[in-house]
Amino acid sequence: MPAKPSTDVLKEFERYLHSQDRAEKTVRDYLTDLRLFAEWFTQTRDEPFKPKSITPTDLREYRSHLLNIKRQAPATINRRLVTLRVFCRWAVQEDLIPSDPTSGIKAVQQVQKAPRWLDRKEQYALRRAAEKDGDVRNLAIILLLLNTGLRVSEVAGLKLDDLTLSERKGEVFVRGKGTKVRTVPLNADVRRALRDHLSKRPKAQHDALFVNQKGEPLGRLGIEYQVVTLGRLAGLERVTPHMLRHTFAKNLVDQSVSLDQVATLMGHRSLTTTARYTQPSQQDLARAVEKLTDE
Repeated sequence: MPAKPSTDVLKEFERYLHSQDRAEKTVRDYLTDLRLFAEWFTQTRDEPFKPKSITPTDLREYRSHLLNIKRQAPATINRRLVTLRVFCRWAVQEDLIPSDPTSGIKAVQQVQKAPRWLDRKEQYALRRAAEKDGDVRNLAIILLLLNTGLRVSEVAGLKLDDLTLSERKGEVFVRGKGTKVRTVPLNADVRRALRDHLSKRPKAQHDALFVNQKGEPLGRLGIEYQVVTLGRLAGLERVTPHMLRHTFAKNLVDQSVSLDQVATLMGHRSLTTTARYTQPSQQDLARAVEKLTDE
């Protein structure tokens, strides 16, 4: 049975984590990660695990062990390295070790996956399902999400006064995260759908743009339900409002719209976030490989 970290060290580290207001699950995960490293250490080094015994070489070999022997995902490996970094910094603070051996230990590089979005065929299928369903409110919601990239919470928070419509142009005033606000233009498809919706919107005391049959505001969960339901009718895997937000951004990038314009429309604070949409999706990669097929 491999040796484990001394009970005293574990308890002291656990008390420290609690003093930092870490969530209970986070504390459990940290302690589990630490025990797993200690077991590997004692088996590999044939000596008891102690904070002062950890060297940078041990950490590099452990990282390699997790990646090449255990075949663990980069996210899992990096989380364990974070645990060891927190532990070692605490040990330095407590004068258990003179310096932090995790300094200079790099995380495993991860290839960030492109967000999931709908391709053109899937977008047409979703729109057709909304049209066949016959509810002008739900069609307006789908087209608004696909053509503005609004977050579901932003759509749920829209008021009648946030909407400006005319025959040739339109825009919507959006209250984003925190105190951020932005104005997003509306194309002809969305303007037409919103006018149809407004002509049949139930009378309501509330000024919410989208309401249910009782005239009460349609909240985030209600909007999500309608999108998921229409996605099923379109024969698609689970479709979410956020997936339609991703689709809007991807469509803009595919049309060579500059990243700064996409970021402004999406309400992103950083171009790094927006740059995700320049990454190829699995569908993009599959289409690229398919071009090599002999006809």
